[in-house]
Amino acid sequence: MTDTPAPTGLPPATVPARPRAVRTDALRPALLFLSVFALGLGGLQLAVGAVAPVPFWVPAAFTAVFFIWTAAGVIAWWQRPLSGTGGLLLVGAVSMFLGGAGNLGLPVLIELSAVFATMVLSVTVHLLHAFPSGRLRGTLSVVTVAVGYGVTLVLQAPLYLLPPDQPLLLDLALWVQSVVGLGVMVATAVFLIGRLRSADPKNLRVLLPLYLYGILAVLAIPMSANVLRIFDVDTAVVGLIQLAVLAGIPIAFLLSVLLGGFSQTAEADALSAWLGIAGSTRAAVGEALARSLGDDSLRVAYWADDRQAFVDEHGADVPEGEHVPPRIWHEVRVESRLVGAISYDGRMITDPEIVRRAGRVFAIALDRERLTAALVASNEALVLSRLRIVETADRERSRIARDLHDGLQVQLVLLALEAQQIANSDDASPATADAVTALRHRIDDAAADLRRLVHAVLPSALVERGLTAAAEDLVDRLDIPATLISDVDDRALAPATAQSAYLIVAEALTNAVKHSGARTVRVELTRTGGLLQVRVADDGRGGARVEDGTGLKGLVDRVDALGGSFELQSPEGVGTELRVELPCGS
Repeated sequence: MTDTPAPTGLPPATVPARPRAVRTDALRPALLFLSVFALGLGGLQLAVGAVAPVPFWVPAAFTAVFFIWTAAGVIAWWQRPLSGTGGLLLVGAVSMFLGGAGNLGLPVLIELSAVFATMVLSVTVHLLHAFPSGRLRGTLSVVTVAVGYGVTLVLQAPLYLLPPDQPLLLDLALWVQSVVGLGVMVATAVFLIGRLRSADPKNLRVLLPLYLYGILAVLAIPMSANVLRIFDVDTAVVGLIQLAVLAGIPIAFLLSVLLGGFSQTAEADALSAWLGIAGSTRAAVGEALARSLGDDSLRVAYWADDRQAFVDEHGADVPEGEHVPPRIWHEVRVESRLVGAISYDGRMITDPEIVRRAGRVFAIALDRERLTAALVASNEALVLSRLRIVETADRERSRIARDLHDGLQVQLVLLALEAQQIANSDDASPATADAVTALRHRIDDAAADLRRLVHAVLPSALVERGLTAAAEDLVDRLDIPATLISDVDDRALAPATAQSAYLIVAEALTNAVKHSGARTVRVELTRTGGLLQVRVADDGRGGARVEDGTGLKGLVDRVDALGGSFELQSPEGVGTELRVELPCGS
């Protein structure tokens, strides 16, 4: 890489292993403690650096970069508890501190700084290869990172172990370290370019800030020393330039965080709560899983039993590319029943156990969706059944009315005519004529009662002229002043709607006259969109309740069966107002 002194770090063995589960209530206080400890450590470095045998800007620069790496590490671990990236950034921060500690003039720190002088470079390589999941994936990454640590640990050893009076050996060791280090950096740049070219477009906002800057950094760090040395640039200036480049690595990472593509990984219970929100759509389920697992390219597939194939949230077939590496296909089952699958980028999520846990939550969401669909279907069937009952009852009511009107009523009229003929015949005695005439009157009274019954069952005005005319007929026959306002086109009303509205008006007017003691009443029939609105208001004594009689109860059931709404307002001493909305169509 380069012999320019740079911040140092810890051996790879000390990199924290990625946890299987993290309790944020314990992790976050620990991260806050680390932040406070890092502030104290940086402050101590500045205090000692003020009296160190080097210009003060040197320890100040190392401390500033140490703070940047620490802040990025804490934010990364806070945002992604299950990712090892935060730990790598903190290891880089420690490397930075140890690299700068050699400038304080203390013998022990000088020796530590010599050992870990270039450690932060291998941590940078490790971070770039492991981002964003925190784990290395693929032989190229593993080998490159391993060689990188070898360059900064093994090939660094001759530089502080060989005696100063062996310049040829020191130059040879430095040349070998520089050549191998340059190879590691070039391999890393090639790897990052390949990752960007093959990345899913949805993940580019996460990868671009760090990868583009990472390509620049891994090439600029080793080449800057060699190129600038040709122009006799001072070693301190070269080191400062390299420090500035290294400081940009965590800043580029923070850009990925701020762009929103690196959101906090949710635990299973949080994800369950997210997917458990009422009204979550299939698109929302996929979005919740993608954001929770940190892979914007994650896609959810649903198993369609009728087609024996996987479909997306819109019902379209899932493309075959979802099964092709580097994408990983994880099938989700409820017991032994296949219900769906999760397709994700294996480079963004390297721990399949996380996906399996999310898949179990996904299965719960799918099972809830299935049960909800079954409940909705059952409810729809119940509503249709109740509607059929109402329509059947109306048809039966119409049949009875027609039979009474066309059958019994006609017979009574014929009997009355026959009785009148007998009374008017020359053979009839006065006593017989009087008796037959009285019989005809009784027949006429029975026919009138029958007409009223037929009108109550199904008024002819409703059948022949529509709802408005039938309501007008009701209003005209009231014993109290009444007003009717209607803008309804009777041709647009379904028979069940028209008959229900008529029964509602008739019941409300009857209650206003018989029970409310109203002096005036007002009836309004209006249509808004696909709804018929019925309003009947009186100025009676109020106090009416649905529970008080069977008439309103039956109307409530009828309105509910038609999918309408029923509202009764009847405060004591103020009057009664009935508002009903019914769908115009059946």
